[in-house]
Amino acid sequence: MSESKKNVLVLLGLVCSLWAVSIAQDIPADVSPYVRLGHRVKVTVYRNPEFDADSQTLTKRGELVEERVVDIPVGSGTIISADGLILTNFHVYNLSDTVNFNRGQNRLYVQRRIRREMLVYRLKDNDPLREPVLQYQALPVSLDEIHDTALLRIVTDGEGNRITPSELTYCRFSNPYDMRLNQKMTILGYPAKGGDTITITEGKFLGYYRSKKFMGLDGFIKTDAAMSPGNSGGAAMDKVGIIGVPTAVTPPDLAGSDLGYVHPITWSAKTLTVARQKFGHEVQDLPVEWLRAPYNTDETRNNVYVTGVIRSAESLRPLLAEVLIARPDRALEDIRSLHRELLGIVKIYNIKRLFSEGVGEDGIAQQLRLSQEEVKQGIEVDLKNLQVSNDAYRYTQGEFFYKLGSTDKEGFFIIGVPRGIAVKLYAYNQEFRMMVREFNSGEGVSQNLGKINLFGY
Repeated sequence: MSESKKNVLVLLGLVCSLWAVSIAQDIPADVSPYVRLGHRVKVTVYRNPEFDADSQTLTKRGELVEERVVDIPVGSGTIISADGLILTNFHVYNLSDTVNFNRGQNRLYVQRRIRREMLVYRLKDNDPLREPVLQYQALPVSLDEIHDTALLRIVTDGEGNRITPSELTYCRFSNPYDMRLNQKMTILGYPAKGGDTITITEGKFLGYYRSKKFMGLDGFIKTDAAMSPGNSGGAAMDKVGIIGVPTAVTPPDLAGSDLGYVHPITWSAKTLTVARQKFGHEVQDLPVEWLRAPYNTDETRNNVYVTGVIRSAESLRPLLAEVLIARPDRALEDIRSLHRELLGIVKIYNIKRLFSEGVGEDGIAQQLRLSQEEVKQGIEVDLKNLQVSNDAYRYTQGEFFYKLGSTDKEGFFIIGVPRGIAVKLYAYNQEFRMMVREFNSGEGVSQNLGKINLFGY
């Protein structure tokens, strides 16, 4: 072979090698942070269940014929810290009990989750062509149903032995509002259609969802990357890191090609704040510049999460308490009056909504726990001519007046209020004197007020 031909072949070999490297870089070098999540459930089988002929509702479960405990996969998750924090969807964690009737077998199947821990299946050898194995179990750290976000923490190995992970490979965050239209996105997860191995699909960033018909999706990232049940809770990636959590696909009643919808990573700010401020976990930062992006439709765009712990000054025990953060130019009674007015407006709106959907007065009263008289009065109200106070009108236009919250059993609270304004905090427990504190809300993602003591009477 001539020297010139050898040089050409060497050059071609180098080009092919570089091409292979670029292809390999399309997916992360380490795919072990992208985990499959499951639940341990008890399946109970009944024979010859009985149903009411008119309503077709179950009246008797029938004869018990079988009980078994099984592990079922339900979705995906992403390890986001070296000590085993896992980000996923709330609906992946919150598995509801299910009841299914097989008419052909005349069998009733009842499925019930039997433990709080989730099963964590991870690629033990970082080989994406192999099935992940059950390596860990994880408990919830923070659950946020509104943002459909859950943060879990690995606490045991697969057999339930207590462990404290410290050197796990994890995925870093990337700015979900720095994407260019038609830029490539990668989805990593465990859709049921993909079997038991990790499925990696590519698509394009198609912008941010806006719709008056499906407002619950507003602000989602759109993509044409293939997604299906099981992808929920997984990872949507750009070249840098995770930009969001795959959460939904096109509603089935819409014609045309399916699209996938992804929660921007910024929508996990509340769960990350709880992990940091309540439990002291080291979590990745979400730069406030990301949150302030004009494409962010979530409350995190303008709000800071204020946190603290309410406790007894005498015993130092945590307290269950109501926490109100309000603007300082309104007296407490003004805020309470506004709150009562807004509750009344919401009540009327819900009555009229149910009535327009064909629900009878008795059904409305039962659903909303109202008297018949309240329902009748609500139906007769003309919302267009409803007289409201100036403050109530300004509140409905988005002006801040107050936010109301409460503490959990550890005394912890978290409330989102606008950044950089003067506010008053009121903390109330009927066995203690009300505490009032004035402060300026912060400019970041979160602001911790620390321990707040209430004094007894």
